[in-house]
Amino acid sequence: MKPEDMIWRLLEHLALQLQLLEESQEQLDPKKQEDLMIVLGECEQLTRTQINILRRMGRRYGGI
Repeated sequence: MKPEDMIWRLLEHLALQLQLLEESQEQLDPKKQEDLMIVLGECEQLTRTQINILRRMGRRYGGI
């Protein structure tokens, strides 16, 4: 497997994870489940960081 293929595959998985996190946040009651909203927000931020890192490497390995 080429590096750009691996990066693309990981980006696809992270995009699905990001979508799941966003959908999960929409289903929560911000007042009753504030602690869970905060945790999901932190997970979303970490996922976005991972995506940015992989995109940066993708530019290095073939312009992903």
